Amino acid sequence: MHEPAPSPTADIVDPGGVVEVAATKPGLTRIGSEECGDCHDVQYESWAKDPHAARKPPLDCEGCHGPGSEYKSKSVMKDPDKARAAGLVMPDKGFCGKCHKKGVNDDFMRKAHAHEE
Repeated sequence: MHEPAPSPTADIVDPGGVVEVAATKPGLTRIGSEECGDCHDVQYESWAKDPHAARKPPLDCEGCHGPGSEYKSKSVMKDPDKARAAGLVMPDKGFCGKCHKKGVNDDFMRKAHAHEE
């Protein structure tokens, strides 16, 4: 007899409540995922169909990347150093591992934003 494949969500544990990275400096405010989607439309559309968007409250762009008030402009976002200095966070394996209990490795992290056009 053939056993069914394990569910891809079997190794995910939702801690409930708000899940977000800490802001890197005081005074940053959230701008909302819709505004992120104005420029990052492929990523936004992919996220909108994802379990991260469906959870309550959602784990949105700023939940992973920090409040966007200071890094939202195109001139800042085009320069990775400026964006990080303005508060952009690139989450690490530890952050993703809060919910994803297995498989959070370099390949997982590379694929996190591997959206197709």
